[in-house]
Amino acid sequence: MSNAAASYLLTNGPIWTGDPAQPWAQAIVVRGTDLAYVGTRDAADAFVDSGTELIDLRGRMCLPGFIDAHNHLASMALSKLGVNLSGIVGRDAMLAAIRDWVATQPSDAPLRGHAWMPDSFEERSPRREWLDEITGDRPMYLFSADAHDSWFNTAAMRAAGIGPDTPDPDPGTQYWVRDPDGTPTGHAVEAAATIPILVAQDLFSVSNVHAAQELTLRPTPAWGMTAYFEAGTIVGATSEDSRWVFEDLIAQDNAGTLPVRIVGSYWTRTPTDDPQAIADGLSRWHRELRSEHVAINTCKLWADGTFMSGGALLLTPCCGHASDDLGTMTFPAANIEAQIEAVQAAGFDMHIHIDGDGSARTVLDAYETVLGRRGDEGRRHVLAHNSMVDPSDINRYASMGIIANCTPLWGTDYNGQYRDIYTAMLGADRVEERLFPYGDLVRSGATVTYGSDIPGVDIPEIPPLIQIESLVTRCRPGHPEDLPLVARQRIGLHDALRGYTANGAYQLRLEHRTGTLRTGMAADLTVLGANLFGVDPHEIHSVPVLLTMMDGRITHDAR
Repeated sequence: MSNAAASYLLTNGPIWTGDPAQPWAQAIVVRGTDLAYVGTRDAADAFVDSGTELIDLRGRMCLPGFIDAHNHLASMALSKLGVNLSGIVGRDAMLAAIRDWVATQPSDAPLRGHAWMPDSFEERSPRREWLDEITGDRPMYLFSADAHDSWFNTAAMRAAGIGPDTPDPDPGTQYWVRDPDGTPTGHAVEAAATIPILVAQDLFSVSNVHAAQELTLRPTPAWGMTAYFEAGTIVGATSEDSRWVFEDLIAQDNAGTLPVRIVGSYWTRTPTDDPQAIADGLSRWHRELRSEHVAINTCKLWADGTFMSGGALLLTPCCGHASDDLGTMTFPAANIEAQIEAVQAAGFDMHIHIDGDGSARTVLDAYETVLGRRGDEGRRHVLAHNSMVDPSDINRYASMGIIANCTPLWGTDYNGQYRDIYTAMLGADRVEERLFPYGDLVRSGATVTYGSDIPGVDIPEIPPLIQIESLVTRCRPGHPEDLPLVARQRIGLHDALRGYTANGAYQLRLEHRTGTLRTGMAADLTVLGANLFGVDPHEIHSVPVLLTMMDGRITHDAR
């Protein structure tokens, strides 16, 4: 990253400010870390001097730096290493791809992979013996596409000390699928069942985490990103295991090498965690782990897993399932309510993952109970992903001030599989009514934010422009021939940009410094190679990021 000059004048192109009072500007003057002026070109001359460097936009677009409001950039590229099985369907095709990849690996290389889905297999659940035939006594594990499940071989199971008598970490919600004799089949459901396997293979070493950050943290300025919410740095069984990662990020910030603002979280994903202890841990991290561009002010809770693997609660069962087969949640409702209350009483915000419409209602009910008892106390609680929401629950977000954080690329025919999978599980009517209802949430008046959420997407899919195209088209970027997935949930470009800038800043409690281009705000901005409002919506993903600034410092320059 280069050192910032004293000041810059950006002009001669459209400047989208994100400020409702002045949506567009003709010129921006940057002085030091801040925006000294935003407005007309003529008036800008009063704020420039002989040391001001002209950045001629030449008709290209300037806008606030993008803010990703839900991601795992500090560690979760670890889940995207090895053989990539994205889009491959059928056991034979999967195993052929794995066999071909393993044959290229040195004898001492770790064997790993990612991107399988339960529906990739006719059996909907993979087995360790299938891998054993390829790997022999070399351990191997493969994350599912969203990393909520994993597939492992016998050698990996034995290395982790897992066997027929090993108790499940969280029976019924985080567990190993087992044969009748109790032996794990090779399919781990949710993180608590996967982490022992990863620890045994030393995945969470310092060198591996740093290598992961090179893939997902270092490129953030090239994606136009200036801030993001770290929704859980996972390098062990508890949040405390990741303290060293934040200490390292703070050291990077103090050395001037951190490329992006980070608002972090203290997390819980096991219902045996004590809510007060989690709130106390968050308070401690908030006090002790901070720097100019790093702060921790949120508790992340995984209320459920994914309903594709039965780990999320539905209001009505999947097609062909018994009337009482509604799935499950990781946390009981009482635990969720207790955690919200403890965190709110400590003065912090909750950020809760949900994937099913029953899970969404359960968490909304818990928020409503706590807010009814305590009032909002200035909290900015979040419900994340919102993959399925009953129409009767849509207006509850705005009425309670709950922020709806959404995952745009999931609202397409992701991997060319989502349409068929969801239609088979839910039926066409339910898909149309409540699947990824991002347009309904925006139109309801809720504050809506966005995040790409690695490991739920692959590394090349993280950039905000890819996600923004998904929001306005409901098609996979690069696939204009796709039938939009629930076309009525498309949103306009202004709303998509606001969700990725000002609304993101609000969620992260950074709106006093970033998210809009206004005089006195931090000089966090990006310059794109074209005006998005003049680009075919299906080409937004291909628009290059030419320049990014954070605090007036040029962090990316591809002019």
